[in-house]
Amino acid sequence: MKKVILPFLLLFFLSAFQINGQNKLPVKTSDAIRSKQVADMKFGMFICWSFSTFSGQEWTPTEGKDASFFKATGCNTDQWCQVAKDAGMNYILFLTKHHDGFCLWDTKTTNKKVTNSPIGIDVLAKLRKSCDKYGIKLALYFSEGDWTFPGAVFSTNGGINVEIKKAQLKELLTGYGPIEYIWFDHAQGDGGLSHAETDKWVAQFQPDCLPGYNHGTPAGRIRLGEMGSPSALDDFSGAGYNKAAEGYKGYIAAEFTYPILPGHKGGAMWFYSLPEHDNLCMPSENIYRDYLGAVKFRNIFTLDVGPDYKGEIRAIDVKTLHEVGDMIRGKISLPVPLIGKASASSTWSQTGYEAAKATDNNFSTRWGAVNDSRSGWLEIDFGSEKTVTSAMIDEGEFNRVSKFIIEAYQGNEWKTIASGTSIGSYRKIKFPKPVKAQKFRLNILEANEVPTIAEFQLF
Repeated sequence: MKKVILPFLLLFFLSAFQINGQNKLPVKTSDAIRSKQVADMKFGMFICWSFSTFSGQEWTPTEGKDASFFKATGCNTDQWCQVAKDAGMNYILFLTKHHDGFCLWDTKTTNKKVTNSPIGIDVLAKLRKSCDKYGIKLALYFSEGDWTFPGAVFSTNGGINVEIKKAQLKELLTGYGPIEYIWFDHAQGDGGLSHAETDKWVAQFQPDCLPGYNHGTPAGRIRLGEMGSPSALDDFSGAGYNKAAEGYKGYIAAEFTYPILPGHKGGAMWFYSLPEHDNLCMPSENIYRDYLGAVKFRNIFTLDVGPDYKGEIRAIDVKTLHEVGDMIRGKISLPVPLIGKASASSTWSQTGYEAAKATDNNFSTRWGAVNDSRSGWLEIDFGSEKTVTSAMIDEGEFNRVSKFIIEAYQGNEWKTIASGTSIGSYRKIKFPKPVKAQKFRLNILEANEVPTIAEFQLF
């Protein structure tokens, strides 16, 4: 009797831990090895595609909307992966569910899912096949709370539904192959399951999947950096909005992310915006510099790209990402800025915003003018006369400057050599003709807030 029962019990025990269709016990890789595996992914694509693609808003109220609100006419996951591959990316972070509760996989937990939408397909399953085809790894974004949960209030909190949160995560972690990490969005609460409990729930299905949280109680194994920048694992300056991360000791990897779509008026940033914004895109040079920062600090850099109504990546994004890929492959070289001594009209009261921060070739640092100012200038002195043909100015995520000029000091006076009405992110200016001078100045004449410049470079 024992000889019959024991093999049966062993078979039953193994089947209870069936992961991704394979009978095997989940085994956790050591932190040292897993940390290197994740850091080696370097660069990836964040795909945000959901209700907000069609609402023109970052957050879309769920009331009165069923799955038919997701009006996509196609879903080209092969294109997503091909563009990622061309850009030198190694993984895709896919939005499975935003705060509105619409699920981009064939969940059994709700009817508000993509398989009930006009395209009628499991997008996550289709993406998994494309990722495998192109050799791309897969990570997932998941909103912890959502506005379909009991007690939820639009834009205030995502309510509580512990069992649904657990059931959805189980589906995602047992039905779609290995998941590198989960990007938990805490903007609408934790759904009633604490971060510590969520960590344990994830680990029992895929112990090598790193949980991370963009807000809330620090937990998980990967430091997320929404609107962040490159920085060492123990340097939390790159964590962006994730201020609570500082001091937490459980991280073995660090990520930062921001949208390829620059700040603009109207429409979304993380999702496809509106057709009138189809020519807006972060410059490839800016993206590549942050890629270099990610590699330097062993971070992973996840660039958000929102597919359009047809389920395809915008033409301008394809072009820009191909340029980034050529930079990574060494086919395109970036110009090297001239180096000089920086000074400024004034400096923000807190330390760390000195003039030199705008000329250090580090886009995560910045100069800030004195508190409450609405104008100011940055000067670069090369110590001897230089010939300059162009300039680059970057306000980072801000768009405060409404009028500026660039000046050269010639014949004992400042002479205007360029002017503009806005700067924003990574603005390049080519002068009508080469300019010879020892000193150059970015003179901000008008701004709607305290002027702050991430980089002012001359070439």
